[in-house]
Amino acid sequence: MTRTQKVGSPPTTELILREAARLFSSKGFHGTSTREIADAVGIRQPSLFHHFPSKHAIAEALFQYDYDRSPGLQLRPELPDATPPVRLFQITRREVLVELTSAYDLRGLYLSALMDDPEFAHWRATYEQSLSAAGDLIREGIKTGDFVDKDPTMAVEILDALVNQAVRWAPRHRDLSLPDEAAEMALRLVIKRPSRIPAIRREADRLLVAAGTPWPEEIALATQTR
Repeated sequence: MTRTQKVGSPPTTELILREAARLFSSKGFHGTSTREIADAVGIRQPSLFHHFPSKHAIAEALFQYDYDRSPGLQLRPELPDATPPVRLFQITRREVLVELTSAYDLRGLYLSALMDDPEFAHWRATYEQSLSAAGDLIREGIKTGDFVDKDPTMAVEILDALVNQAVRWAPRHRDLSLPDEAAEMALRLVIKRPSRIPAIRREADRLLVAAGTPWPEEIALATQTR
């Protein structure tokens, strides 16, 4: 047990990630020292290095945490056989939910130039691949006649902005109706017939139930009562 850790408190590794993420968001990755992280956790600097060999390793762990929770970053759509509108709706609301419910403040990772650092170039590549996949999905929807025939570049940029807004909101604003609102907004950017959106949402819910991974009930209730 650390010098300030109490019975029932989170494990030291989790505390390090939490405090490091908070400091990265407020001071920037390069403006934060490992000594500051150790002080925030209530441990000595050598103890921090027992859990993470470097500040870079802490940031890597935070990126990995987000990746492990994100079907979009993994290029693993939840409903791969659904129509393009249903897939776009689901991937948008899932990614917004992932960021809204993050255990850590990830603004220092995604709302900064950190991924432009050479040491994090692999995460930049992963992120760009997810945006490219979103563009491919919109192009597929254009071919099927579901989406308007326009360059998807702007729609992808707005979709990216919606997810980044969830990163901004996450530390203090976890309205469970936001994932569905964001997904509807994303669809309205590209769909030919906006009147289809309620049916698209119902189809996404139905397919998730059929796959054994229903959309969380508390989120569905929040959306219905907004």
